[in-house]
Amino acid sequence: MDIETLRIVGGVAESLVAIADIQQVLQQEQQQLGRDGDFIGKSTTTLYANDAHVVKLHPVQRFADEQIAFAWVGHHVKKECEAKVYHPSRNWFIMMHEGHWIPGNITQRLQPVHNIFEMLDVMLPEHLKLLSDITAMYLDYAVRVEKRLDEGLSNFGLDGDKLYYLDDDIFEWDHFHAFSALLAGWLRRYSLKWFDTVSVNQFAVCLNNHLHHYFQDVPGLDASQVMAEQLHGMFFPDGPVQDAATALVSVLRYGDTSTVGNIGGTQQNFKDLDEFSKCFHEDEPIAILADVHANLPALEVVLTEVRHRGIERIFVLGDLVGYGPHPKACIDLLRNVGAISLRGNHDHAVGSGNMVRSMTSSSSWTAEWSIQCLAKEDRKYLRRLPLRMISRPWLAVHGAPVDKTFFNAYVYNRTAKANIAWLQEHGFRFALHGHSHLQGVYVLQADEAICLKDSHIDLDAYQTSLICPGSVGQPRGGEVGAAFAILKPLSAQLELLCLPYDVSEVIQDMVIEQFPEQLMRRLKTGV
Repeated sequence: MDIETLRIVGGVAESLVAIADIQQVLQQEQQQLGRDGDFIGKSTTTLYANDAHVVKLHPVQRFADEQIAFAWVGHHVKKECEAKVYHPSRNWFIMMHEGHWIPGNITQRLQPVHNIFEMLDVMLPEHLKLLSDITAMYLDYAVRVEKRLDEGLSNFGLDGDKLYYLDDDIFEWDHFHAFSALLAGWLRRYSLKWFDTVSVNQFAVCLNNHLHHYFQDVPGLDASQVMAEQLHGMFFPDGPVQDAATALVSVLRYGDTSTVGNIGGTQQNFKDLDEFSKCFHEDEPIAILADVHANLPALEVVLTEVRHRGIERIFVLGDLVGYGPHPKACIDLLRNVGAISLRGNHDHAVGSGNMVRSMTSSSSWTAEWSIQCLAKEDRKYLRRLPLRMISRPWLAVHGAPVDKTFFNAYVYNRTAKANIAWLQEHGFRFALHGHSHLQGVYVLQADEAICLKDSHIDLDAYQTSLICPGSVGQPRGGEVGAAFAILKPLSAQLELLCLPYDVSEVIQDMVIEQFPEQLMRRLKTGV
């Protein structure tokens, strides 16, 4: 390749490569990029390699001005120094070619990781360690930089036993979606070879440990459960692939079942939810509750009405605790009546001790107060509640369907249309949600989202519905009372209710515990 001028811009480490080394590599034949061999890449880059080095050029980036080219490359050098995932030999340069400055980089030639696994028949401990190291690098980078590396195995290389990232591209963080898709690809491609149920279980334990380690301090996120939900929603063929996928999801949901004895509560929550999800294909009425928020008098009024109507199925869309003074009593009562519950943002905060970013000072105060009131087992129960329920065409979450974390985003006027579009794109007709505390059903009319608040609604009359039963324990729609809904799933008939109760009783307990005045005022006014 003809080179008119070449300038070194900088490297990951302090030492700079010799220009002669770059020139020597560029005299080699251009590498053909494809799906096989050492080099897998995009057509927008050009690769040259000898036994010692690999040079990657970006011919699409053609700069007429040397200073602009130098600045563009300098920006990449700075980011890569901060990334701490690249080999110390990596250097960036600019070169004059056919009247333009072309950016490029040179790195010591490393052993491609993808070739190791393509030739593998049985996963040995050293292979498990390598997958674990790749996962750790990926997750560590995501937490530190809030962006993601390219997940493909071809983007990682080894120098001896040290792992490095090879690709130039960095992507926006997507809350594990691309990583979950990669794992699903591994399962489909390798489960008949080295990624069988045993090796998947071993890897899943490593993955679960990494997720807890790197994301334990990230507010409003249960990384293991988020990944479990993403994988659970993907298609896997029956047989070894499905068995491997089930093993992976099980460890993410329940922990290492081979070494942890006390996980029955977690498993039972999911088993109960899986069994309960079948009710959404029947027409027996279900009481739909949300945002109980530790308000015992309101909950008792609702459950009395439910019992009076002979309804035995009770589904809670999260936030059993928070805001109110009766966290223990509400948890016990709901469990005693056999209610099936999802996890809300307040449940997560109290259960994990990890406050959600969006929480106000009063909600954070109540969460901290609740933590002191609850036994360890109660907090474990909250922490291990499932994040969502899928029983097509039904979906249920605490927050919003579009929310990748399941309990942080809201459905309201400005977000309803986007959430309806998400439901349609993903094949759901109906979504149950809480979190907003605003009772009603969003539907599309004339391409606009409107909120229905009738006491009886025929959901089957609409293509897609976003259903909020309102809040049992803390109304915000201007009506004082305990709001909930009764649903007949098969016929898609919904009844919205709001029952009066003695607010003074719960306020008296809040005064005794010196709750923030704002929380007491909201119970009196409903706003």
